[in-house]
Amino acid sequence: FFTGPTAGDVAGAVLGQQDMHYLSEALMSLVERLFADGRSPPRSPGWMETLHAIWCETWTPAISLGLRARLREQEMIALDAEQVALLDCVDDNPRMLVTGGPGTGKTLLGRDLFARWKRKGKNPVYLCSTSALAGGMRASGIECAWTVKEYAAQLLDAAHIEMQGGAAPSAWTPETWEFASLQAATDALPMVGFSHDGVLLDEGQDLAANDWYLIEALAIDRPLWIFADEGQGFWADRKVPPHLGLASFRLMKRYRCPEPLARFADLYRPTPTPEQIAEVIAGLTDELRVVTAPSASAVVDKIAIEIDKALGGGARPEDIAILSLGGQTRTKIGRADRIGRHEVVRADNRSAESHIIADTFLRFKGLERPWIIVTELDQGERRYDVRMHVALSRATVGAVVVGSAEDLGRDERLQLCGR
Repeated sequence: FFTGPTAGDVAGAVLGQQDMHYLSEALMSLVERLFADGRSPPRSPGWMETLHAIWCETWTPAISLGLRARLREQEMIALDAEQVALLDCVDDNPRMLVTGGPGTGKTLLGRDLFARWKRKGKNPVYLCSTSALAGGMRASGIECAWTVKEYAAQLLDAAHIEMQGGAAPSAWTPETWEFASLQAATDALPMVGFSHDGVLLDEGQDLAANDWYLIEALAIDRPLWIFADEGQGFWADRKVPPHLGLASFRLMKRYRCPEPLARFADLYRPTPTPEQIAEVIAGLTDELRVVTAPSASAVVDKIAIEIDKALGGGARPEDIAILSLGGQTRTKIGRADRIGRHEVVRADNRSAESHIIADTFLRFKGLERPWIIVTELDQGERRYDVRMHVALSRATVGAVVVGSAEDLGRDERLQLCGR
């Protein structure tokens, strides 16, 4: 709880979950506070119960979102240490495929393995599929972190190979970017060489065929670790190639999401039965809320209210991300500069670490925040379940789904959750 009960003898006399990390100190402080005046215990066992019945004690423990986020950070630090210990068993394997569902620690292990290789005198490169994740890795201290396509553009530039008539990469079309990795693998890399002695690849399930040409060329005789979750793969035809000669290691324990929310997100993977849906929804408390807007045009106003509630509950801007189920070409939320009175930025913006993020679910893959607001449900008709699963599983504390009655009505799971 954030504010304790105030009635009678329970005022200042209740310990909560937030005290468990410092229980010995909290108990001694409580003893000194309660018994310093030498008060005697009640004269009969039923005395306290009688007083509570008279007072009509109705206090319900509640904890602010901000405090929940900070406590969750403490929990995840301890869990991270347990997860990283697994690397002691396998980090000498030169070629490894690490799989696992969302929140099982794949990105964490990749970051720690990168640091271990550096301590051993190696010079690895960290590659992934989204610019936001690459930027986050650079912000965490991994300077050589890029998307596969960004790295391809660097190789082409070093080899003085022009694309699209000499246009700058910022002006390249999607078709040019798609071809860049293959061009880099076949022409640029033989000319400039590869200055790194190991490759770490995150979100490997999202790479296109041309990207794999470059990865194979970079790691042909070097250590290669790939982290992937095919259950989060948005493109059905994209897989980690089976011929790479990788040992496999699957992570099973989930760390990111609170388990009730993680179980709800799992309802978007296989086709759940009505009984499974009912059981999962019954287990939810405050990890997930469904908010119905009176119309599609009112959805943004509802999101602004949810942001106000979160900040009013002690959350910080950097605790919140608003994720659209749409893609970059269709989303409006993912292009907005402000929502209500709040400034928002894209996931790969340099100031994202201190701002509310508003972006697409796909660009936010591999990242996490305590509080996730999922919206623009109508923009995600194709592979809707995959989009929703990815978006919900980004939350470390809780999530809100905001949509019109029509949008929510197309999803039985959200309908039942909102009742």
